[in-house]
Amino acid sequence: MAETFLTPIIHSLIDLLKDEIGSIKGIRKKVESLKRELDIIQALLKDADAKTNREDLISDAMKVWMKQLREEADHINDVIDEYRWHVAQSTTKKCGFNGFLCPIKALKSRYTISSQIEDIIQSLRQIKDVGQGFGLSQSLQGLQGSGDKTSWTEEHGDRFGAHFVEEDEEYVDIPLFQGQLKSFLLEGESQRMIISLVGQGGIGKTTLAKKVYNEVKHKFEFHAWITVSQSYDMKILLKDMMGQFGLKAECSILGHDMMIQGLITPLRQHLETKRYVVIFDDVWDTNFWEKMKYALPGNDNGSRVIITTRNEVVAPCDFVQKLETWSHDMAYELFCKKTLCPVELEKLSHKIIQKCQGLPLAIRAIAGLLSRKNVQFEWQKVLDNIDFEFKTNPQLTRIFKILSLSYHDLPYHLKPCLLYFGIFPEDYLIEKERLCGLWIYEGFVQAREGKTVEEEAEGYLNELVERNLVSLEFLYGTVKGCKVHDLMHEFIISKVNDLCFCQILSQKTSEFDEYKHRRLSIHGTIPTSITRKIQHYTTIRSILLLNVNEIECIDKSFMVALFQNLKLLKVLDFENAPLDYLPKEVGNLFQLRYLNLKDTNIKALPESICNLHDLHYLSLENTQVDKLPKSIGKLHNLRVLNILQAFVRELPKEINKLSNLQQIFASRKEDSLANLSAVKIQEGFSFLKNLEILLHVEVYQDVVGFTNELKNLSNLKMLGVSNLTKETSKAICDVSKRLNHLHTLLLSVGDVDEILDLEPISSSPPPLLHALYLSGRLNKFPHWLLDINNLVVLILRHSKLTENPLKYLKDLPNLTCLLLMDNSYEGVQLHFEEGSFPKLNEIRLKYLPELKFMKIDKGALPLLKVLIIESCPLIEEVPSGIQYLTKLKKFGIWNMPKNFVDRVQSNEGPDYSKIQHLPIVDIM
Repeated sequence: MAETFLTPIIHSLIDLLKDEIGSIKGIRKKVESLKRELDIIQALLKDADAKTNREDLISDAMKVWMKQLREEADHINDVIDEYRWHVAQSTTKKCGFNGFLCPIKALKSRYTISSQIEDIIQSLRQIKDVGQGFGLSQSLQGLQGSGDKTSWTEEHGDRFGAHFVEEDEEYVDIPLFQGQLKSFLLEGESQRMIISLVGQGGIGKTTLAKKVYNEVKHKFEFHAWITVSQSYDMKILLKDMMGQFGLKAECSILGHDMMIQGLITPLRQHLETKRYVVIFDDVWDTNFWEKMKYALPGNDNGSRVIITTRNEVVAPCDFVQKLETWSHDMAYELFCKKTLCPVELEKLSHKIIQKCQGLPLAIRAIAGLLSRKNVQFEWQKVLDNIDFEFKTNPQLTRIFKILSLSYHDLPYHLKPCLLYFGIFPEDYLIEKERLCGLWIYEGFVQAREGKTVEEEAEGYLNELVERNLVSLEFLYGTVKGCKVHDLMHEFIISKVNDLCFCQILSQKTSEFDEYKHRRLSIHGTIPTSITRKIQHYTTIRSILLLNVNEIECIDKSFMVALFQNLKLLKVLDFENAPLDYLPKEVGNLFQLRYLNLKDTNIKALPESICNLHDLHYLSLENTQVDKLPKSIGKLHNLRVLNILQAFVRELPKEINKLSNLQQIFASRKEDSLANLSAVKIQEGFSFLKNLEILLHVEVYQDVVGFTNELKNLSNLKMLGVSNLTKETSKAICDVSKRLNHLHTLLLSVGDVDEILDLEPISSSPPPLLHALYLSGRLNKFPHWLLDINNLVVLILRHSKLTENPLKYLKDLPNLTCLLLMDNSYEGVQLHFEEGSFPKLNEIRLKYLPELKFMKIDKGALPLLKVLIIESCPLIEEVPSGIQYLTKLKKFGIWNMPKNFVDRVQSNEGPDYSKIQHLPIVDIM
């Protein structure tokens, strides 16, 4: 965990050198010396991290050493922050004797930091000597991820049982996956195919692969099962494969590369004309296939390769099957096979299964524990203490070991990002923008050349998703939020506690511990004692209030105590907290970079907010704020302003002074995405040269002036303009086609009968466009949409199309979300033809008053997961062909005719009655 607390410190030192302190020769040398010491210690810490990963236990002495190092790192951070605070005070406050005392105060602060840095250097050298005494001096070159080399037992032991699957105990048939996998192995193209089974640890990849492999291996001339794991030796794997093929591996004293070549050559020659199947189980290294592919020729004999992995980017495959958590019915079937669940314990069994959240490994483990406890009292006791059981019971702790492999394989920069999920309560859905913003302003994300820090943070999240550590939930085709599995959350919490990553106060733990944390997360209820204790915890830099009781508003004395005593706070996240007051003391937080007041009851911002010169992120989404103070123009470092769903109707002209502003999100409180209503923006917004997001603003009367300013925002990626007419929409479209970075465009008329004129954009639509929202009447379907292969989301409102839009949209290769709303289509039938919409995940139909029928051909919508039909009064029959939607997870019927609802609830109709897989029918 070196990167968790040292990397931000090193970057702070670099920033300090860039400031005025860099010009002070004596101090500069000391800061450079301090940075060198930290670089050395960081290398030692990486070795300690690898040592921790290799061994089940770490010595108490090592734990003490790492704790001392964390405390010293925090001390360095405090010294830097306090120095900056003193400098800020000397520049903002008036100095006595006509300014004579200012230089004296500045010199005093410089002398203090010089002395403190010298003391820190001496302390670090002692800590470094102790670390080297532990033998932490080996480099980690050539190791993957965090460089861990786990023991054979730890890496392979839990996989060993999968090789001996008991038909009646360890497996529940998944006919769809099992049949699909068998058909890929035995049928299809004669060319060699690579198939990847992807999913989180414990999801059943190995078990499924082994069952199918055992059934079909006799149909191949040669077959081999190779367990790879995190730490593998290419020579051993090749020799193992040769042995299973019946080939003799010749020993050699040649160098490593020559020995590898000496093993690959005979393998390749032997398999050139043979039909073979090879399973590579538990692959972690993204370069694995690049090394192994030379041994397995791509012949034309129907050969097959299967790779099981937790990481989606491990291999270039012909087919990827992602295994998801099991349905409750499947989980219950497996649970009952292991426990022979007595009737009187059935209700308890369902509650226990819910805790496992569809993870087969957890279901099997907890069922094995309960199989010898067929007493209601004992089952209830396990349920009440299930989190503790998973961490301490020897029969269940292996699950944590399997989860820990995924954590230890992470590169250093991703570990603190994953740990951040532990700050939030279990099963908490975190908005993507919120999470990425917190990572950024905590200092976890460093921008690389050619990428913004926001793009880099999104890349971090995508990698965690690809590694199957984080799951995403979607709304309208875009990421709504992200979360981790409950068991992974428990594992993360254990690491958070071990590493003193965050102090969490809740009903379970309401007291501060001895270690002075950098982060404080309060869940549920704010302890009454915190107001008087908070002054002693000046090391805190980040505070999050989560799921705080809404019955009582947050006490004003608590807020004042925070801002008066914790002057070095950098992150404040009060989203959804019962907060109606922001005291003027907020202006004391000169280092504050992130302030999230979304979904609070705050009605006004204090004028002192203009003192927050370091503020980068300000969210007032869904608040009662109706006016932004003119002083907001002093927040020169502000990068993100979010006033979505607030009462603000007009952006002050002073906003145009914020040259660093990159994102403006705005809409009025009484409106929503489905009924877009924007805010007014003042002339002069073209000064915002760095603006990338401008959502949602009204076009002002001087249309030529508005469009001329818009042309200057060449970095725009997202644009939303409202209150349009036929003439103004034409002008906006003419500008939009010139915005080469634009990927999201929202256009909305002021009157529902007004026409949207899209003609100018038809000749040259933005090349990167992937989300389009059109609210207004269309004279004809915009055929130029068919040329936008990147289009992912399409939302149409008030379009009044008489021609079926599906026949034009059906072949768009990447369309994943389609919303037809509010008279967007005036026809009587929607027909989804065979082979249409290959990637569509979500369809929402709302208030289409003429629509009577829906028909779905077999082979249409192969990936559809969400189907919502709302307020369509003439639809009375269940969509024909709905049984073909094998991926459907949610079928929503909202405000629909009683006859339609009755048919759905009673499973009437030849098509609906065939749906065995449909998990959720949402009726409103």
